[in-house]
Amino acid sequence: MWCRAFLAAALAAAGAAAWAQGATGTPIRIVVPYPAGGGADIVTRRIAERAKDILGQPIVVENKTGAATAIGALAVQNAPPDGHTLLLATSTTLAVNPNLQRNLAYAPDKLVPVAALQAVPFMLGVNRQSPIASLRELPAYAQAHPGMVNYGTLGVGSSNHMLGGLLEKRAPGLVSIHYQSSGQAMLALARGDIHLYFDGISTSVARVNAGELRGLAVTSRQRVPAVPGIPTVEEAGFPELGLSIWYGLVAPAGTPEAVIRRLNAAFNQVLAQPEVIGFMTADGTAPMAMTPEAFGTLIREDRAVWKRAIDALQMRLE
Repeated sequence: MWCRAFLAAALAAAGAAAWAQGATGTPIRIVVPYPAGGGADIVTRRIAERAKDILGQPIVVENKTGAATAIGALAVQNAPPDGHTLLLATSTTLAVNPNLQRNLAYAPDKLVPVAALQAVPFMLGVNRQSPIASLRELPAYAQAHPGMVNYGTLGVGSSNHMLGGLLEKRAPGLVSIHYQSSGQAMLALARGDIHLYFDGISTSVARVNAGELRGLAVTSRQRVPAVPGIPTVEEAGFPELGLSIWYGLVAPAGTPEAVIRRLNAAFNQVLAQPEVIGFMTADGTAPMAMTPEAFGTLIREDRAVWKRAIDALQMRLE
């Protein structure tokens, strides 16, 4: 038995070493902890399609949804640390949940940074027929209509729920309504079932530019070139709402450094392609090419930012 275990470990190490130097025939699996067709899924598939050509091996995208990304995170955490299984992690996975949930199903320190991909601010949107003309006017409108103005979220403790909670502090009386997916929330906003929604900007830009929705503010530090007429939350007088998210790839702890370096270089090459820069700019996001070390620093800093927001809301989940 000892010999078999030793042989298996030796073969695994040899395989990882060989892959660090070049392609293998084994597909890379990227687990996306969000439904197919959403912003995270779409950008992952578009980037994976380009990365497979650079790496010289297939990349399969698999959706494992549920439990605020925990199901997908746990699946990757428990996968062999050979570089063939990656998680599309977000701020929710590695910055929000560790501060928000007392009993995480996965261990963030068992997932190591590989490559940051995309910075994604939120857009606060309203129905095109909404009487709310601007974010600055919202507190007065909410005060005049107590309990009658609501906002959509993706569930208790979701990032847009927390943004809504911070907004409630300035506009008391807002009511939260929870949805299972961003698609459902956006449909509710378009129909007028909800009045406000903090959406990951990539799925809002086209609707705003088509006149289907109106954007009140974006949570980025600067205005977004794709919708230059929409002010930032800071310009509107709500700097505490300046929270954004990111998408990036992480691997099981123990993945060889040489494998991580090879993956990082490939995905950074993709992010430098003019077509990728173009489609990200067009949907209001931005590429985030950086080293694994810089990505690790970003995760730590983002965790501290979200901790301040969660502490302000006094929000904790079991």
